[in-house]
Amino acid sequence: MVHLKTSLLLVILFLYTSNLFAQENQYIDHVIDSRVFEKEREVKVMLPERYFRDTTTEFIVTYVLDAQSDEYWSMATGNISYLVRQHQVIPMIAVGIVSPDRGGEFSPKSEVLSRHLEEEVFPLIEQSYRVADFRIIIGHSWGGAFVGNTLFSAKRDMFDAYIGISPSLGAIDGRILHHADSILRLEQPVSKYFYCSSGDLGIREFESQTEIMEMDSIIQAHPNPTLVWEYEVFPDMDHWSCVIPSFNNGLVNACRNFFADQKIIKDLVANGKDIKKAIDQFYQQQQATYGFIFKPSYKYWDFVADDFRQLELYETAIALYLLSIEEGNENVVCYYELAQSYEAKKDTVNAHLYYQKTNELLEQNKENLKSSLYQALKKEVAKKLKH
Repeated sequence: MVHLKTSLLLVILFLYTSNLFAQENQYIDHVIDSRVFEKEREVKVMLPERYFRDTTTEFIVTYVLDAQSDEYWSMATGNISYLVRQHQVIPMIAVGIVSPDRGGEFSPKSEVLSRHLEEEVFPLIEQSYRVADFRIIIGHSWGGAFVGNTLFSAKRDMFDAYIGISPSLGAIDGRILHHADSILRLEQPVSKYFYCSSGDLGIREFESQTEIMEMDSIIQAHPNPTLVWEYEVFPDMDHWSCVIPSFNNGLVNACRNFFADQKIIKDLVANGKDIKKAIDQFYQQQQATYGFIFKPSYKYWDFVADDFRQLELYETAIALYLLSIEEGNENVVCYYELAQSYEAKKDTVNAHLYYQKTNELLEQNKENLKSSLYQALKKEVAKKLKH
């Protein structure tokens, strides 16, 4: 079995990722002279550092309720920033909704927050930032009531993915649950993702978990292939401690329905499918069902391919490296790792071919590469081409 020398591997990884954390997130506060609320309203925005690196991609928008809490907003942006930076979710920006009167604004009896979002916030974000036509909303506790009520109403197309953390789905005499039952009975396309979570400690979580199970019963009674419904209960967590894992799982699971991430690829591999063909089929199916997909840049395929290579799943790694190259990747490290993968499979013909291509790219890009990276790869490739 062929392995890159540990010292050289560390050098390449260090040089290849040395700028990964060089940039910073940007935080912006907007003040809207709201006609809906008849007073000024604050809207917070977090642009992850990737927004400035990846200047051609349109970022989806995740709307976070309860941004009037600095701690909650900081937690939300920290999680979102990390997931975006590490390629775990579709590239997104975060928009924080500041609600001084959350009790009245989130109530299923009120439409004022919906109007504020539709008429004032959405236009502001779409005019000010490079965003895609895809929105996620996250609400905790009473904010989860707004999430559920919006999904099961005539306003459902305000968002594409809904995340309720310990949501109050039984609010106002079970109005949300009744609306869900009425809408799902119609068997019409919904084309939404709906995630709910709770802990299992304390009265709040007992109530929330009970209401989530009621929602599950309704959805199971009226299955709709265009509504993706997921829920989970976090053992030994209460109303507050379940928030952070819910943020992570809700966003990752939501995005997984719209782009082929590493988990999707792993499942396709386990089913013995041709990776490239299976990925194409996945996107065709998701586009037909939900009307939205996200196809990552070649950098993502390279990122995932490297993981499979290090797990010694060389056939999958090769397919993903080739997909990355097909999508325009001319990074010398990608070609080198592809050559390594072929060598590990004892495919000497293709290994030699891609070591040669690596050598050509090294010379073509010599002026743009760090001297230490150029020298390390040049030395190693020269050894390989002598064999």
